[in-house]
Amino acid sequence: MSDDQLMGFGEGTFDPPRFSISTAIYAERADNKILLLRRAEGSAMAGAYFLPGGVLDEGEEPYEAARRELREESGLEIIGDLTMVGAYPMWVYGREFMQLTFHGNVGDDVKLSHEHTAHRWVDPSEFAGRLTPDVITSMADGNERIHRLLTNIAEDGQRYLKYRAG
Repeated sequence: MSDDQLMGFGEGTFDPPRFSISTAIYAERADNKILLLRRAEGSAMAGAYFLPGGVLDEGEEPYEAARRELREESGLEIIGDLTMVGAYPMWVYGREFMQLTFHGNVGDDVKLSHEHTAHRWVDPSEFAGRLTPDVITSMADGNERIHRLLTNIAEDGQRYLKYRAG
């Protein structure tokens, strides 16, 4: 038996799945529109518009990572609290990630990083409604991992709308 209080009996017999953690942020400005960033060439899903976000650095807390990623990708800072909205698994960059989504209020002076080529502000219902089953099937083009990812993003968008509705 180990002296480590966080280890249980049967050491080495339990092999849980391993995920990296990433964040995405529903960055909402005063008119209730959210920020979407267009992915640059060389990135996963290049050319598509998605929420800002990225991978946690080693030892970083998810809320810190969400704030940092938003600042690095858009130049925006969260005003006040950051609230977790949802979580879903995804496969990108050759590995499994657990995507944590957050909501926070922001200003509107976007300064894009090299990771993105454009931005736009959209009504959250537009974002949540754009990934219909037909659009997902078309974008996935037979790739089950992309289909699952886009379905999870669509479900998270609906979760965000419910969160906003209170």
